[in-house]
Amino acid sequence: MRKKQFHGAIASFICATSFILGLCLIFIIAPDFNDGPDQRLRTLNNFSELMQVWYFLVYVVFGISVLVLSVSLLENQTREHNVLQQITMLMSYLWSCYIFASGFIAILSVEFLFGENFKLGTAVVDLWRDIYAIQMGLGEGSEWVGAIWVMLINTCLLKEQRLSKNLVLFGYIISFFGFLTLIPSLKEIGAVFGLLQIIWFILVGSMLLHERRESQQHVTIDI
Repeated sequence: MRKKQFHGAIASFICATSFILGLCLIFIIAPDFNDGPDQRLRTLNNFSELMQVWYFLVYVVFGISVLVLSVSLLENQTREHNVLQQITMLMSYLWSCYIFASGFIAILSVEFLFGENFKLGTAVVDLWRDIYAIQMGLGEGSEWVGAIWVMLINTCLLKEQRLSKNLVLFGYIISFFGFLTLIPSLKEIGAVFGLLQIIWFILVGSMLLHERRESQQHVTIDI
């Protein structure tokens, strides 16, 4: 159990780091990244290798970390999962698959479009717009799937009395901002969702480390 808590804490901190990297790109390197297909294609063309690394860290690594964190928070050695925990674990797998699909489509698209045999021209622009439509169709830029996961995981932790009510309320507020990104005119609120998620992941990671220290102390006292 202590090992699982440690792995969950590390995964939670990695999730926070992934969000930080994602927001750094949006705010510092490519502030027009989400302004449409043409602007995104320009960014990919200028920073193709950087963007592949970015997508890998922000999507693939994040997806793995979400699963590790979910297992650490939800798996119980003393009893079977209740219905809420089962639904939450299913949502964890769905969110990870969703992130994986978006990330690998982006990574392989960059490799395909900007390989040695391609030059940026009309054909590439048209092809990119089709790929961009698929990415947007998967919901890239909308945080509603993550919002459902945060809401469910917070409810599970509340029932287990592992989080304070204030921190659970904070999680529900994060979910609210995530659901707002379903409204096209409010997609920019996704940045607020990301910033608040960073804080939440850090707090949850700290909680898991605290639980691990307490369990170690109990083992020492018993001995």
